[in-house]
Amino acid sequence: MTDRTRTQERGRQARRTVLEAALAEIAERPVAEIQVQQIADRAGMSPARVLYYFQSRDRILAETFRWSERMLAERRALELDGVTDPEERLDRFIRLYLPEDSHDVSWKLWLEAWLRSVTNDEMSRTADEIDTGWMRDLTAIIDDGVASGVFRPVAVEEFLPWFNALLDGLAVHVLIGRLGRDRAVRTALGHAADELRIAPTS
Repeated sequence: MTDRTRTQERGRQARRTVLEAALAEIAERPVAEIQVQQIADRAGMSPARVLYYFQSRDRILAETFRWSERMLAERRALELDGVTDPEERLDRFIRLYLPEDSHDVSWKLWLEAWLRSVTNDEMSRTADEIDTGWMRDLTAIIDDGVASGVFRPVAVEEFLPWFNALLDGLAVHVLIGRLGRDRAVRTALGHAADELRIAPTS
C-alpha cells in the first residue's frame, strides 16, 4: 500500500467516524441543538479536524443524511428483491418508509432537510435525490402489480404525489407521538387498498 493510498484510507475512516458520531448525536437530541463540538467529542477528534473533512455543520448533516439513506436503500433492495408478490412488496415498502418511533434518525434528518431545503441548495438536492430513489421503487411495485393483474390500472403520476404526501404526513405524526407506527402502517395500506383495490395486509 502506497503512502497516498494509506492517506486516502485514513481519510475515509475519519469521515466514517464523523458520520457515525453524527448519527449517534442525532439519535439522542434534536438536530437543531447539535454542534460541531459535540460531534467532534463523540468522534474523538478536534472540531478543526472534523471541519477539515466536512467544511461545515450543514455539510456534516447533508453527508450524514446521504449515508443513512444509502444504508436504508441497501436494506430496502435486499428486502424487496426477494419478494415477488406486489401486495407484500407494497407492505414492506410502507413499513420501511415509515419511522420506527420518535427517535428514528433517518426521519429526524428528513425533517431537518425539509426545513433547510428552502434556503440550503445542498440539502434540497440531497432530499430530492433520496426521494427520487424511494419513488422509483414504489413506481416499480405499482407497475409490477398492474402488469400481473394484482392491482388495477392506475395513473402512477397521479397516485405517487398524494400517496407520498400521505406517507409523509403519517410519518410526522409517528415522530411527534400522535400516532403509533402500527396504526400508521394500517392507515397507509388501507388507502392503498382503496385506490388499487387490493386487500390491506394486517
